[in-house]
Amino acid sequence: MNTQEIMKKIAFILALMATPIVASSFINTTKNAESKNIVGDICFKIKNDSGSTVTFHTGKGTTAVNNGITREFCIPEGKSLHLADKGQKGKAIVTASAKVSGKTFKLSEL
Repeated sequence: MNTQEIMKKIAFILALMATPIVASSFINTTKNAESKNIVGDICFKIKNDSGSTVTFHTGKGTTAVNNGITREFCIPEGKSLHLADKGQKGKAIVTASAKVSGKTFKLSEL
């Protein structure tokens, strides 16, 4: 056997050894992406058409939205977006579900 044939065999063996590593890495990445999609936040938008700044309570904190601004909220499914009353949860205005996912709501209609 000459040196070139030996090098080809070594390269072939190394390629065979690397294949399971690459395949398992791809499979694990795919499984992680799938599991993240199972449980997630529901995102929707609220347009503040109230004429003044309104503060919302997301369950994790508060955020103020000026008049005329559309803001996207992403909250866990089944949880509600509330109006904030002095930093505390006030009236619930939207409950996150597949039904509201991706939609835009006017505050005046809620």
